[in-house]
Amino acid sequence: MNVTLTETERLTFGALLRTLIRLGGYTTPDEQEVVHSVVADLIEVPLGGNVGDVLAALLERSAERYKDDESVRAAADEVTRPEAREAIYGALYEISATETITTGESSVLDWLAARWNIRIQNADIPAG
Repeated sequence: MNVTLTETERLTFGALLRTLIRLGGYTTPDEQEVVHSVVADLIEVPLGGNVGDVLAALLERSAERYKDDESVRAAADEVTRPEAREAIYGALYEISATETITTGESSVLDWLAARWNIRIQNADIPAG
């Protein structure tokens, strides 16, 4: 899904990503690779720019704006476009699913899916 996020949507993604990283405890090299890939897909990186620098700046700006869990939850409510919600949720899910999804990550993903009315469809479950 190719969606251009607004500044508020980007900062909300950064805040939610920070929350997932904190709840996951640490990021493995594989997770870091996926984070960089997802950020490169979701956030516009200037020509000749570095994804790591863009990510670091995004996380820093989101930390300045959303200082606690309550403000992160309020930020999620500021994302109203369905396509932005789906893109952000999909990116967070992809990052979490790189390794085993922790209980903390699952709680954030479940809460966000319910808050944003995102239907989870698992195509990997065989019928029958």
